[in-house]
Amino acid sequence: MAGIGFALRKLSNREDLSSIVSGFILSAIVAAGPWILTTAGLLIVSYSSMGYFTHVQDYLLFRSLVTFSFAATLILVALIQLPSTRFIADRFFEMKFSDNRSIYITVTGITLLFGIPLSGLLIFCLDLSPLVRLSFFNLLIVLMLLWVTTSLVSTLHDYGAVGMAFFSGSLASVLGTLLGARYGGVAGALLGYLMGQGVIVTLLAVRIFVEFPGPIFWNRSFLRFLKKRWNLAVLGFVMTLGIWIDKILYWYAPGSEKVVGFIHINHIYDIGMFFALLTVIPTLAMFVFYFETGFYERYRMVFVLLEGKRPFFEILEAKEQMVRFIRRGLGYILKIQGAVTFMVVLNAQGILRFFHADLMALPVFRMGALGGLCQVVLTMEFTLLLYFNQQKKVARLAWVLFLLNGSLTSLAIFLSPRFEGFGYLSACLFSAVYGYLLLDQGVNDFEFTVFMQPPDYLPVEESSSEGTSPLLAPSLSAIPPKVG
Repeated sequence: MAGIGFALRKLSNREDLSSIVSGFILSAIVAAGPWILTTAGLLIVSYSSMGYFTHVQDYLLFRSLVTFSFAATLILVALIQLPSTRFIADRFFEMKFSDNRSIYITVTGITLLFGIPLSGLLIFCLDLSPLVRLSFFNLLIVLMLLWVTTSLVSTLHDYGAVGMAFFSGSLASVLGTLLGARYGGVAGALLGYLMGQGVIVTLLAVRIFVEFPGPIFWNRSFLRFLKKRWNLAVLGFVMTLGIWIDKILYWYAPGSEKVVGFIHINHIYDIGMFFALLTVIPTLAMFVFYFETGFYERYRMVFVLLEGKRPFFEILEAKEQMVRFIRRGLGYILKIQGAVTFMVVLNAQGILRFFHADLMALPVFRMGALGGLCQVVLTMEFTLLLYFNQQKKVARLAWVLFLLNGSLTSLAIFLSPRFEGFGYLSACLFSAVYGYLLLDQGVNDFEFTVFMQPPDYLPVEESSSEGTSPLLAPSLSAIPPKVG
């Protein structure tokens, strides 16, 4: 969080209510910007646009295409998102801020190189009108660019511009969808929605080019890094697919509805999960704000002492302060999210009625809220393991989440509709417990990782910077990706 982290720490040091609220909102954008777009934005658009479509089937087609496009693009871009985030972190450590432009152009180019033909193949497999096909194709491309661009949001300092980009783009999506649905049907609604997302991409891209001046070129260093660290691409893909696999399975489970071609929708499961995932956004924001204003400073201090060749007992004391901060932070998150989840479970029926949602989604909503609590803990564990440079442990945890979520969801589908959401809840719960054990082991092995394992950073011949210390490389190269 080299850019936004500075802004968060500056806001927290003011110790006034407006600064804390501003920092919390900024943290929500950084932690869950795409998540907010996926859930809150989609819910608002779906319910507000229902009366603007001529036929109910058109509304279902629009909603299913948008939902599918989010899932497909997030999973596809995950292959490039984690490697690019890691590479940018390495460049920030080397103080090569001018490389941001070239990295952004290169990552965008790679995304479009694979995204355009795959999107084209996808739309030609669906029986859609030419205008709907064109709008759907453009939506897929814009969303890919959005996920790539949001990967660099945390490097920006102008948090006001970042917030305005998300707010104005989301508002434009809602208005564009309503107007498009009234005058252009499904094609118009898709076009209006993607224009709002395009506003976000454009405004964020402008901020990237403004804040990081430098040459624009094809960054071959990133291509070499991507070839060398292909395991990061696999890791990002598995992490994202592990979160989405239960939704995908329920799209093709008994009770789902075929909309067009291979695109299905499970109205009950989708609505319940969308509402459930909204409940964890405040806690994710608190997690980013809390750790960027406290944990990172303690984490960094350990490596400062190492670089200064301070006595070993001082290094151990700094480590203990860091560990105590982690435990206290985990306790805060469990208490806050636990209280939120408890209130949501008790008032789930009233919440669905307030939004005029189908009450058949009530069991899924409750299961999803409990699973969301576990997923917040999982997010914290993924982040900390990446901070401690424990990528093998992160890979094991990601595979456990994917396999458990897929297998337990399949079992729940086979048993009975009464178990809807049980697979997701069980997978997140077991994965969170396993992640805690891995994190505890990673903390205990912290000294071994620092002193005995080779640092995980780019070779000197791939960087023009001098005087880069390998001891500090893990601290700024462990920035985690944003998960869906």
